[in-house]
Amino acid sequence: MHVTLLLADQCSAASATLALEVLSAANLFADTTSAPFDVVVASLDGGDVAAWGGQTLRVDRSIDEVCRTDLVVIPGFLFTLKDALPAFAGYGPWLRQQHAQGAVVASMCTATFMLAEARMLDGIRATTHWAFADLFRRRYSTVCLEEEQILCEDNRVITCGGASAAMDLLLHLIRRFASLELAQKCGKYLLVDNVRSEQSVYVMWSLPKNHGDGDILRVQDWLEDNFHQPLLINDVAQRFGFGVRNFKRRFKEATGYTPLTYLQALRVERAKQLLESTRMTLDSITYKVGYEDGNSFRRLFRQRVGLLPAAYRKKFQPGAG
Repeated sequence: MHVTLLLADQCSAASATLALEVLSAANLFADTTSAPFDVVVASLDGGDVAAWGGQTLRVDRSIDEVCRTDLVVIPGFLFTLKDALPAFAGYGPWLRQQHAQGAVVASMCTATFMLAEARMLDGIRATTHWAFADLFRRRYSTVCLEEEQILCEDNRVITCGGASAAMDLLLHLIRRFASLELAQKCGKYLLVDNVRSEQSVYVMWSLPKNHGDGDILRVQDWLEDNFHQPLLINDVAQRFGFGVRNFKRRFKEATGYTPLTYLQALRVERAKQLLESTRMTLDSITYKVGYEDGNSFRRLFRQRVGLLPAAYRKKFQPGAG
């Protein structure tokens, strides 16, 4: 099949090179008379591309010279998104044309923003790097963003979240367009596990404080210092002079979270830090972050993170017993 690796200035050189090398590996390992992937590298005007980090990426042709392709792969812009974003509109007409002709379009990490700028994601499921999810929602309210997912495929558009998810995407493409056996063979030679499904385990929760409600901000600051204590939301409201219903309404309007969900998130984030950096028992961690029932906390942790605490510790602190 014909594959177009679409490069744009300030894209990730690592993602672009990874795509070329993994697809070349698939061609090498394929048990067929012809290579499954015929890859060309294209840019907007056919000129070489200046990637983030100072590398210059060689290009075969301009997108106007690619009349028809079966698959478009777009590397991401993890550290350069805001600078690269204004130029994305220029790629829209060609991307929409290729998609209309039957091509599958796959974006890595924040290249999802390029597809959204091209109005190719309206009303469909997509994902992107979790750190850019809030920005994405503000700009593209018509997209069904599922940032907890590592891969999303909808209407012949495939998106992935995070730079490391590029490998998940590439193995998915090999499996989808060549064979499961070839994807597994590539994974074994490249020492990569099976394609992951969620990125929630990697999310670092960002405290929403840029909302302008000083009274709620004072509550947030207090909760950060006292989340480990046994707390009732009604008591917190009373402490700060709120009626309970008014407190819950204002807190949700300011932060986007209910007070209880916010408190749970503070506790889970602290538990994650302790699981990664200490050898404390789970019971000790549970008590330290404000819970007495270990089973309830394990259920909450798994709901928010996607793993049980023991599995999370094993993943991020392999040497811990």
